[in-house]
Amino acid sequence: MLHVYRLHKALLAGLCVLACCPWGRAQEKVGENEMKAAYVFNFIQFIEWPQGDGRAGSDWTICVSPFSPLKRTLLALEGRPARKDNPIRIRLWEANELDDCRVLVLHGADTDRALRALRAMPGKTAVLTIADDPATAPAEIMITLHREGDRIVFDINAEAIGKAGLSVSSRLLRLSRGAR
Repeated sequence: MLHVYRLHKALLAGLCVLACCPWGRAQEKVGENEMKAAYVFNFIQFIEWPQGDGRAGSDWTICVSPFSPLKRTLLALEGRPARKDNPIRIRLWEANELDDCRVLVLHGADTDRALRALRAMPGKTAVLTIADDPATAPAEIMITLHREGDRIVFDINAEAIGKAGLSVSSRLLRLSRGAR
């Protein structure tokens, strides 16, 4: 139970970071996109990437669909320290430029195109795929964000995460709405 408390505490800390961003005031209610961006930031803390992926010691690049409503809120994370104090870099996803992406946030029509590009890459890609649009999230998407009332919930596809060479914390699995 203590580990669930710690994970909730970490997620709340991420929300506090986002609440201090210039596009919002602390007394205003945190919006859906800000909440989802906080989840993306915190997912990085609870997913393990393989050691030999050639990106050790480098920036944590989050590639985001140009059509994603999370684009602006994710840009607020630029330069913030992620794991092992490596800074987060945000860039708009382009069809054939996935080599430096560790996280890929997709929305709508870009989802299928991005997944085709990932499939075309040799070997295991070790790219965490997150969809902020559950209606267009195929089975290959690893984490899908949903809105349920005034809460943001997420589903985890542990099989897709494993196929990509990533591993997910059991604490994060327990917090998910459903794990496949």
